Amino acid sequence: MNEPELRAGDEDRDKTIARLREAYAEGRLEPNEFNDRLDQAHAAKTFADLSILTADLPHDPPRDSTHLVQAAKERRELRSAWAAWLGVGVLVNIIWFATWMGNGPAPYYWPIWVMGPWGGGMLIWTLTARMGRPEDG
Repeated sequence: MNEPELRAGDEDRDKTIARLREAYAEGRLEPNEFNDRLDQAHAAKTFADLSILTADLPHDPPRDSTHLVQAAKERRELRSAWAAWLGVGVLVNIIWFATWMGNGPAPYYWPIWVMGPWGGGMLIWTLTARMGRPEDG
């Protein structure tokens, strides 16, 4: 937390203005009140001047749905990548099986070298994507 008597910079004023815009979009501020606070934010010199403008607003504004949209996009990308892995896995196993048919004992199972490293990388990607995702709700 910044000390109230310290001077605020442009970035600090911009953050406060962004929060005021969010509050206005959420219906927490009337148009006249919003415009007055914007003017005060532009003229603010200290952190105390800025904090007064948002003191009656909730500290944690409701999250918008952009994180949900991003999570859905990541899930689609993961599903698509796993579908590609599975498709290639089926293809190389069909090729391996076709070369084995009628040739006596089973040949060396080379598809493991296609599926194993790729699957391991996919598994790591899937697990790290899940750990880095914010909780829904």
